[in-house]
Amino acid sequence: MTRISVAPGPGRCYLRTQDGRLSARVLHRDPHGARVGLIANGALLLSGDRVHVEVDVADGAWLEVVEATGTVAYRGEQPSSWTVDATVGDGAALSWGSLPFVVSDNATTHRGTRMRLRGTGRALLQEKVVLGRAGQVGGDLTTSLDAVDGTGPLQVEHLDLSRSARVLPGILGRLRALDTVTALGWAPQPPEGLVAGRSGAGETWFPLDRSGSVFRWMGDGLFQDTFGDRTFRAWRADLLAGYPRRDATPPSRAAPQPPAPTPAARFGG
Repeated sequence: MTRISVAPGPGRCYLRTQDGRLSARVLHRDPHGARVGLIANGALLLSGDRVHVEVDVADGAWLEVVEATGTVAYRGEQPSSWTVDATVGDGAALSWGSLPFVVSDNATTHRGTRMRLRGTGRALLQEKVVLGRAGQVGGDLTTSLDAVDGTGPLQVEHLDLSRSARVLPGILGRLRALDTVTALGWAPQPPEGLVAGRSGAGETWFPLDRSGSVFRWMGDGLFQDTFGDRTFRAWRADLLAGYPRRDATPPSRAAPQPPAPTPAARFGG
């Protein structure tokens, strides 16, 4: 199991990590939070693999999780899974931007997220799914999101994208890729050009009933999608705007300049 916890601290935040199938690498720290990269400790996901990540963002802290590489669920006799269990404290913020999660032919896998928000905690998630590698149809996938706050459910979703289900009317048909950006705990501005319930060329945006928004793109391949990344970047900037983040590396100081020459030295006197 991989664990990441962060809390505000004097000088720099308190950050604790524990490596599992994924290793956590610190990319940036300041007194209020951190940016952490996730790196696989081997090929993932093989048949029977269980990846579990626990995240705890304390009151008033911020955490940005960055996946360094995409993940491939490989074929095999046993199902695999990728599960995230996160808690975001009062006044805290969590941003998690994922790279493509690819489901190979004859793979059976599940990708699930459980999110608990406390007080005014906020979270932003991006999930990219690709059914099949190049030239493949893709195996069986289920995804789930169970997000709650102190009042009750914010977003509860279960998608059955198994081969038999996704060809049914109104599901995916021949499309192979989804990009979903979910904001929880606040309502960012919708992507430019979209209104609630209206779809463009594969894009849909809708507000949640309570404090949140979801943007989803569907298409033949993620190389066609730029809307999802633009939406995630805009919402991430909005999410983290209230946190005074500083560069982890102090700016280099200009080299000291020699004193100006005296008049005698200037003219060789």
